[in-house]
Amino acid sequence: MRYWFRGVERYFPWIRTIHFITWGHVPLWLNVNHPRLHIVRHEDFIPYEFCPTFSVNPIELNLHRVEGLSERFIYANDDMFFVGSIASNYYFQDGLPCDCLCLSPITEACMDGFGHILWNNIACINRHFTMERCMEEHGEKWFTSEYPPEVLSRNKMGEQLQCFPGFRNEHLPIPFLKRTFEEVWEKENTLLRQTCGHRFRSIEDVSDWLMRYWQLAKGDFVPRTPVGTVIPISAPEEKLRDTLLNPQYPIICLNDGDGEVDYAERSAYLRSLFEIILPEMSSFENY
Repeated sequence: MRYWFRGVERYFPWIRTIHFITWGHVPLWLNVNHPRLHIVRHEDFIPYEFCPTFSVNPIELNLHRVEGLSERFIYANDDMFFVGSIASNYYFQDGLPCDCLCLSPITEACMDGFGHILWNNIACINRHFTMERCMEEHGEKWFTSEYPPEVLSRNKMGEQLQCFPGFRNEHLPIPFLKRTFEEVWEKENTLLRQTCGHRFRSIEDVSDWLMRYWQLAKGDFVPRTPVGTVIPISAPEEKLRDTLLNPQYPIICLNDGDGEVDYAERSAYLRSLFEIILPEMSSFENY
């Protein structure tokens, strides 16, 4: 987490406030009195009847309730690191979030329930939006020179489909509009309350990606291509080094992945790489 804060301070100086969401755990080294830091505990924003929760979905679906949150905000997990400079217009332009609309049929196996959640998200989108109409109204955002040929090819198949088959999901920081959360809560209150009522992840859940899909289907975004990448911490050390030190990737998600790894040993190796990239202590650190 030290390097998460170091990356934000060095490469994202335009971010005004960091809302650090936690059940209650706060690193001892963290400067909780920093003027740009807002410590947010679950009970501070999640409705009382949904607490305690041991699922990420109720947490993420209620982000819009965080006190002081801007209308335009970026949501990032604690495994997403900022290791290069990115201008604010990468995330927002003309008051809208920037994103890449790429159709991608849902093929994930449903054995662990995650595939079900993706299906639930896209089923909700298909209840409220007609793909043909979305393409007619916002075609310039489906077929733009901002996208690489592969994305354009995937979106082309949408002309033959009646319903949204799914969207490509980039496990990277997501720009959101707070009003999107409010609108989805208004339209699908029962569905969202049902998810929030599950103390643990359920195959009946939806996730915060529903909010992203809503922005894409509604046309509430500006097209752009992602510049980050995802790599599991179980990847070979050489690949981790080459990825983290590659200036082509200013944002990197170090995902858990499925491979087994000696976490203490791998963590020490990753810290050694981060010390090369972000050696200077940030003002968010006490020591």
